[in-house]
Amino acid sequence: MKIMNHKRKNSKNKIQSALLNCLNTTRLESITVKQLCEHAEINRSTFYRHYPSIEALAEQTITSHFQLLFGEPYTFYLKHHSISESQFYIVNNIFSHISHYAYFYKTMFNYYSEFYILLKNHIQQRYIIFFEDTGAENDMLLEKEIVAEYIASAYSGMIQGWINQSLRTSPEEMAQRLILLNSTGPIKLLIDAEKKRDRR
Repeated sequence: MKIMNHKRKNSKNKIQSALLNCLNTTRLESITVKQLCEHAEINRSTFYRHYPSIEALAEQTITSHFQLLFGEPYTFYLKHHSISESQFYIVNNIFSHISHYAYFYKTMFNYYSEFYILLKNHIQQRYIIFFEDTGAENDMLLEKEIVAEYIASAYSGMIQGWINQSLRTSPEEMAQRLILLNSTGPIKLLIDAEKKRDRR
């Protein structure tokens, strides 16, 4: 049974890797099963054993990566009972994960037009769930959906910018920057800069 599971997992990994390679040269809607099988060095029956279509393959590939993006923030929260520490846990997990799977995220941002929206929506939904799980939604000044959308937009934008700059900044530094923006806010940073300038 273990051997079969290993072979199945290995086949799926080969197919998903082949999808990324194909996306670097071909639009998703133009990728054929034949082309993908040639890249993965498998036959068509193996492909269809795992996926009903190229579209389903793309969706499952994205979902499998997104499932690793946040880690287990509520489990972390139950242990530490701290929103701020949980936030740092989430951000660190996100940037470490993206650094580890950089080829996937670079390919998706560059060649899959819907990816930015999918990422933003996923982050937004995960934050809404986190607010609900922790009970934070009950005491927030704004609706949880608005707060989650603001956070998701900031995350997605910084992630895309980081990818575009070839991940020149370390995951740890990116996490620190995002924590600063989340805890202080961009307007507060501008006001503080203005005050500092006026004191000169």
